[in-house]
Amino acid sequence: MLPAIAAAVVAGSALGSSILSAQNAKKEREAAEARREEAGKQIDSWQAEAQKILDEQDRNAISLSNPTDVATYKSLRKSYDPSRYILNPTEFDKSTYSVEDYLNPQKDAILADVAKAVQHTAAGNGMGRSSGTVKAMTRAAVEKSDALYDKAYERMYKERGFDYGLYTDYINQQQNRLDAMNRAYKDEMEMLRNDIEFDQSQTDAATQNRLSLLQSIAQTKAQLV
Repeated sequence: MLPAIAAAVVAGSALGSSILSAQNAKKEREAAEARREEAGKQIDSWQAEAQKILDEQDRNAISLSNPTDVATYKSLRKSYDPSRYILNPTEFDKSTYSVEDYLNPQKDAILADVAKAVQHTAAGNGMGRSSGTVKAMTRAAVEKSDALYDKAYERMYKERGFDYGLYTDYINQQQNRLDAMNRAYKDEMEMLRNDIEFDQSQTDAATQNRLSLLQSIAQTKAQLV
C-alpha cells in the first residue's frame, strides 16, 4: 500500500512540476512577447523621430537638382569658343605713307632759288653760264633736293611711327578687352562648376547620413527583437 501511495505522490509531484514548468514557460513567452512589443514601439518611435530628422534635412539641404545652374553651365561650356577672344587685326598699312606727301610744297621754288644763287655767284666771278657754272648749279640743286627729301622722310617716319604707336595701343586695348571677357567667361563657368560640385557633396553627405541612420535603426531593431 505504501509503495503505491509513494508512487502516486511522485507522479503528482512530477505532474505539478510539469504544470509549473508549463506555466513558467508561458509566462516567459508572454514576457518575451511583451518585451518585443515594447521594443517594437520604441523602434517605431525612434524611426518616426529619425524620419523627422531626415525630412528636415531634405527641406534644408542644398540640392543638386538646380536646373538653372546646371543648364547655364552646360550652355556656357557648349558655346565657349577660345578663338573668339583672339584678336586678328588688319596689318598696319605702311603703303599709305609716301615721302612725296611730306616734301616742302615750295620745293621747286627753293631749288630754283638755289640755282639762281649759284648762277649769281658765278656771274660775280666772271664765269657766266659756263659748263662749270651749269655743273655747280646741278650739284647744288641735287644736294638741296636730297636735303629736302631727307627732311621729308624724317617727317614721314616720325608721323608713321606715331600712327603705328596709336595703332599698337588700340590693338593692345582690344586684346586686353578680349582677355578680360575671356577671364570673366571662364570665371562664371568655374563659379557654376564649384556651386554644382558643392551641391553634389552636400547631397551626397545628406544621402550618406540618411543611409547611416536607417542602417543604425535596422541594426538596433534586429538586436532588440
